[in-house]
Amino acid sequence: MGVLYDLRSKIEKTIEERKLDVAAVRGKITLQTGFLLSLVNASTPDDPAKADKLRKAAADVLQLKL
Repeated sequence: MGVLYDLRSKIEKTIEERKLDVAAVRGKITLQTGFLLSLVNASTPDDPAKADKLRKAAADVLQLKL
């Protein structure tokens, strides 16, 4: 598994644990990153720029440091 997929998994776990509105949170993250989390899977190649955007979005939207 790649870095992007690991980040996606941690974000989704946090959403579930906090019982947040999945669509709302994913929408906010999509607006900040420019890509859909649902398109990130285990075979998605790592992209440092996308990973940085995803970390920043997680911090902004979920106050989650990744």
